[in-house]
Amino acid sequence: MKKIENLFLLVLLLVACDTKKADRVEETNDAETVDTVGLEEPSLTSSEEISDGLTKRNVDEFFGDFIFSFIQDHHLQMERVRFPLQYVKQTAGKRIASMIEKKSWRHDPVFISSEYYTVLFNNEEQMDLENSTETKKVDIEKINLKKNFIKVLHFEKVDGLWMLCQETEFPLEESPLVDFLNFYKKFASDSLAQRQAIEDPLRFVTADPENDFGTIEGTLSVDQWFAFKPMLPADEITNIRYGQVYKNPNRLVFVKRGISNGMLDVLSFVKKNGQWKFVSYEN
Repeated sequence: MKKIENLFLLVLLLVACDTKKADRVEETNDAETVDTVGLEEPSLTSSEEISDGLTKRNVDEFFGDFIFSFIQDHHLQMERVRFPLQYVKQTAGKRIASMIEKKSWRHDPVFISSEYYTVLFNNEEQMDLENSTETKKVDIEKINLKKNFIKVLHFEKVDGLWMLCQETEFPLEESPLVDFLNFYKKFASDSLAQRQAIEDPLRFVTADPENDFGTIEGTLSVDQWFAFKPMLPADEITNIRYGQVYKNPNRLVFVKRGISNGMLDVLSFVKKNGQWKFVSYEN
């Protein structure tokens, strides 16, 4: 009988020990869980993390991918400027060169708007250059129509990475597109000049709501154009030179393309009898 009582006491002691051990394990697990939750995980959206990732992959195949990252990511921009950066200013027949040091650099938003940019092509076929992977040099022209000068950012692909290698500034009158630019300045800012330049009826192309890949073509009267025309920048525009040339000085395609919002406005102009005419609109 005594042996049975001793055995019973031993079982109770073992159960008590296991219970305490289980409680300690549970407490330990709870503490580990609390500590894990309380710790801050490395941010995946910090500028440093983004910059490091973008530097090594997926922004250099297409210039468009690179330039949008260059605009948005301060760290990436600092990495992709070749310092000291040569700045060449041409004025009154003189060429003045200077150098911009890294410590003096200020983040450049490049485009005048965070919602869109503009490009000038000689024809609509040249628009395919935007998606070319063969391009090795691209110039972004910041055309100040109000102050009559152009600043150019010269980008080159160096060892597979897009780099800003030089900046140039020169008077608007030295641009091969000066005739059109002077016309556009009035067209965008003066409604009377715009009305006089519109070919009536105006060719109009828009997306087919019943076909994702189709378009509908028709015409607009002058009054219809003014009823829903897009906003056109008047003081400053950009022109991204992907390699397009302007062999036909009497025809230009003005493209206003949205940044990550699907917006697209394509305005075609033709010079007829010495006067620029707005002949086609596509959106």
